Amino acid sequence: MREKQVCRYCFESGRVSTSGRKPFASHGAKPHYAPDLPFKLEHIFLDVTVDPKAKTLRGTVTQKIKVVAPDQKIVRLDQIGIQVEKVQWNDQPTDFTVEGNSLFIHLKTSPKVGEEISFSIQYGVEKTKRGLYFTGPDEFYPKKPFQVWSQGQDEDNRNWFPTFDYPNQKATSEIRVVVPKGFTAISNGALLSKTEVKDGTQFHYKIGVPHVTYLITLTVGEFAAWEDAGPRGLPVQYFVAPGSEANGKRAFGNTPKMIEAFEKKTGVAYPYEKYSQVAVQDFIFGGMENTSATTQTDHCLFDERASLDFSSDPLVSHELAHQWFGDLLTCRDWSHGWLNEGFATFMERVWIEENPGPHGGIEEAKYYSYLDLKDHLEEDQEKYRRPIVCNTYLEPIDLFDTHLYQKGGLVLNLLRAELGEANFWKSIHHYVTTHRGKSVETIDLIRAIEDVTGKNLRRFFDEWIFGSGYPEFEISYQWHEEKKLAELTVEQKQTGGKPELTEEGSTTPIFHLVGTFDFVGEDGKIHTHTVNLAEARERIFIPVPTRPRRVRFDRGGVIPKTLKFPRPKELLLYQLENDTDCLGRIEAAIELGKVSDLEITKALGKSLIHDSFWAVQAEVAEVLASIRSDTARDALLAGITVKNPKARRAVVKALGTFKTESVAQALKKIALKDESYFVEAQAMQAYAASALKKTPELLASQTEEIENLLLSQLDKPSYREIIRATALKSLPLLPGIGRGERPRALQALIDWTRRGVIQDARDAAVMGLGEVLKVAEGTEKKRILGVFSNLVDEDNFKLKVNLVHALRHSELSETIPLLQRIGLLELDGRVRRGALSALDEIVLGQTKPETVTQLKASLDKLEEEYRKLRSLVEESKAGIVGEKSK
Repeated sequence: MREKQVCRYCFESGRVSTSGRKPFASHGAKPHYAPDLPFKLEHIFLDVTVDPKAKTLRGTVTQKIKVVAPDQKIVRLDQIGIQVEKVQWNDQPTDFTVEGNSLFIHLKTSPKVGEEISFSIQYGVEKTKRGLYFTGPDEFYPKKPFQVWSQGQDEDNRNWFPTFDYPNQKATSEIRVVVPKGFTAISNGALLSKTEVKDGTQFHYKIGVPHVTYLITLTVGEFAAWEDAGPRGLPVQYFVAPGSEANGKRAFGNTPKMIEAFEKKTGVAYPYEKYSQVAVQDFIFGGMENTSATTQTDHCLFDERASLDFSSDPLVSHELAHQWFGDLLTCRDWSHGWLNEGFATFMERVWIEENPGPHGGIEEAKYYSYLDLKDHLEEDQEKYRRPIVCNTYLEPIDLFDTHLYQKGGLVLNLLRAELGEANFWKSIHHYVTTHRGKSVETIDLIRAIEDVTGKNLRRFFDEWIFGSGYPEFEISYQWHEEKKLAELTVEQKQTGGKPELTEEGSTTPIFHLVGTFDFVGEDGKIHTHTVNLAEARERIFIPVPTRPRRVRFDRGGVIPKTLKFPRPKELLLYQLENDTDCLGRIEAAIELGKVSDLEITKALGKSLIHDSFWAVQAEVAEVLASIRSDTARDALLAGITVKNPKARRAVVKALGTFKTESVAQALKKIALKDESYFVEAQAMQAYAASALKKTPELLASQTEEIENLLLSQLDKPSYREIIRATALKSLPLLPGIGRGERPRALQALIDWTRRGVIQDARDAAVMGLGEVLKVAEGTEKKRILGVFSNLVDEDNFKLKVNLVHALRHSELSETIPLLQRIGLLELDGRVRRGALSALDEIVLGQTKPETVTQLKASLDKLEEEYRKLRSLVEESKAGIVGEKSK
């Protein structure tokens, strides 16, 4: 059980398909390559004024470039919707045209190769929808403060200043910005000056290390601020909404230690003038690693009660790690984005290993990677499979998924094991120092490793990075007592013995791996044997001095894989109780649950109470829930007393699968009061689920009581509204809610979707209504569809993500017009991709062949209309096509 804020991929709508693996590439996707570089960007200087209330930015951007290619008379810059007023080249007015999403600057003469030229663009933007976001009070949220924040990745900074907006260009930058009095501006690099001027306060920032344009940032707001000292006196700064300082110190307090840890591991000092973190409202991601100035969602701020279950360290360490991997070194094109995101995800684990606290340590790190693997397997098995390096996509954001993040991080952890700790970090040091300040591709990492270790890892990268999938092991074990031999048959079943070609043209290979088998003999000693695995099926004989009491493959869970490895019950019972590796105890519990008997259930109950690590307790609770016996139920009831709230949450969730009165009453007691927000919320949902599993006679007498309890919880504030949100997601459990039998519950769900409601609770209400829609009839169905129809056109990213998920989950053809509207008009690629994917699923889920044919034809037409409409929208936002300056 973990509450994880993540960098960018997490908000993808409808992440898991209900219809199994499909091709990764969306309709209309094509191969992408980095653009040519006729000019080299050297320096960007933004001199602007921001008005948070009018939602405008006006000023001048001056850019210095060096000529790379001969005979250049036009400079093309990326822009969307910018009002270009005047362009000057070397301080002289020059002609320009705006065509589509490009600004063309017409040079009077062709500069020489190697010559440096500069041009300035006077421009303005207002009420931007991408790139620069203005948030503040309105009629529904009158107390919301005014804030302005930019979000450039992947290619969105072109929405608020014209530039070369692609990651194969790097430049130094500075910004001089005037903001209203009382407001603070945060940007990249050192603060050179803060000056009171006629119209407000002027902040001047400059960063001396070249970085890509998507990492240029500007944040404006009324913030409380404080500062720590990092290594060598490095300023480490924090900015949060006034009154949130205590929560901010909980969230960001480990930052200086993280910097020290990452410097030590990489051997490269933090490379910038300062490091700041600013928490903003309504942020559309978890965090964004702008060079030296990370922007974080204010969801990362948490109170003391939430700290029992939650830490922002994964998010904070992820964005900090990007200062090396992603900022100092940046992927040359988006297909190699794992060099940014995979590394940052891997460094989350590195920090957990280095931080022995309530949410850290080696065992915590192993379990963290175990959950990352589960996330990735879910996407791979239920949605799509692709290579980590993949250049066929519709928009760059399509690539920001668990292949890029989780699998990328897991492969780096495997690489660390293959090379050994010392060689791995020496290689990383060489990689970073060789390419610092540059753009990189995967081949640069391969060559850095070869330079340091002499190892040719082309096959490793071909299999894990340029290929797709992972090994799917099936292992059988037999002990030969007379010869003291363990016989093991190891099969890789992912390809049926042959390389498997995916729709993208890559293969799922037979992997070449160094695997380990661990045996614990009757003497209690561990005997480890290393084996080279390179075939679809291999028969292995390993001498062991005494009959094994435990047999394990891949101790520590280093290899990203699936594993079927049945063993005798007595070996698994020994492993459950005695393995010092948490993943071994989890593995034993899961295997024992498949062949459960009374002895096994009692052993699992003992493990639930006495295991030293909360994650093992949590996984054991899930196994006991699957056994469903009275003994399993009693073991879970006894487990309510476990100390760690993350384990206790798993216990109460597991109890929700049982329907006895004793379980219901135990859960109700916890639902009314627990020291943990998360346990209390989970118990409420489990209580409703448990109580509503009863016979119709008992159910009728208790349904109103459960409804009253759930509605009463809507009065309880909590971190990220976890209690209210869980109550709203639990209301659909009430029988008859979609048939007019629970009008109060349905009305509550509808009321909590309205503007003015706290966003997290609002999102939960949308999800809850989606559940009701699946079973709704007649008037109730029309009413819910009417609510959703009103939400479709609202400009609220997070709401739209959850709305698409709710529409997808309903599986109703009546939602197709709503999804079509989102697919046609939504600006954000993640939401648009989710809507079109949901359309596909609903169309294919229709039962009548003629209906499928009609809907598929409609979908194909929609996609063609979408392409045409997007072109018109983009041209409209860009200004008058072909307009020439005077």
